[in-house]
Amino acid sequence: MKHFARRRLVAWVITLLVVAFILVINQISAGRIGSYGFTSGWTLLALILFLAAYNLRKSLPFLPLGSSTSWMQLHIYAGFVTLAVFIVHVRFQIPNGVFEGLLAATYLLVFLSGVIGLVMTRSFPARLTMLGEEVIFEQIPVLRRELQMKIEALVLVENSAGQSSVTAEFYRDQIRPYLLHHCDLLSHLTRGGSARWHRLSGTIDDQKRYMNDDEQQLLEEVRQYTKQKHELDTRFALQGALKLWLFVHVPATWSLLIFAVTHMILVYAWSGGAL
Repeated sequence: MKHFARRRLVAWVITLLVVAFILVINQISAGRIGSYGFTSGWTLLALILFLAAYNLRKSLPFLPLGSSTSWMQLHIYAGFVTLAVFIVHVRFQIPNGVFEGLLAATYLLVFLSGVIGLVMTRSFPARLTMLGEEVIFEQIPVLRRELQMKIEALVLVENSAGQSSVTAEFYRDQIRPYLLHHCDLLSHLTRGGSARWHRLSGTIDDQKRYMNDDEQQLLEEVRQYTKQKHELDTRFALQGALKLWLFVHVPATWSLLIFAVTHMILVYAWSGGAL
């Protein structure tokens, strides 16, 4: 753990030194070239190209281009460097043009989605591992439906045996609404998704006090199935968020690259190539 903390500290120090170096070079070039955004603009474009190259690196794992872990670390810290360069490039101001505003908004989308993705990819896999055996995302709705059918079968068996309909009514009013949908997805992302299941579990305990031994045993089986459904909801939320993040971050990155290149072309066109 100490080695990891030391390595992270060194990485941040190097990142800050790189940012400081870029800021100094930008100031020097602004005086010599006469354009404040020349160096920061090209630096930002180069960094965006490097960040986009990480997706190509993942698509070509057979090429001897270094480990994916090393690329990931460089991707993270280079992403934070872009924030400082971007702020300098826009001179700490909000862009005042339609295209410039769209470009800035796209950059912020890429950066913020990158930060969110960093948090998710660092925490979600561990939480999924704690849930036990891996479950394929596309199979989760099927598994949820199977749990509902198992519970309904238990309730049906009780009714066919001529026992009290209390369990069936409790299932209809309390259990079935919980089983029909993926519940509290946002809460599952922030570790708060267990609140609803705990309330349902408490309700089951309260209901068991008014039941005979057979009904209590059946309701305990129902509780275990609802717990499995709760875990499926957690998996659905975490895995779904990771998939959605990729559908946002990667296309936004390529859009940013296209906008940045277009912006560079327009700047040179309007300046008559004087920059």
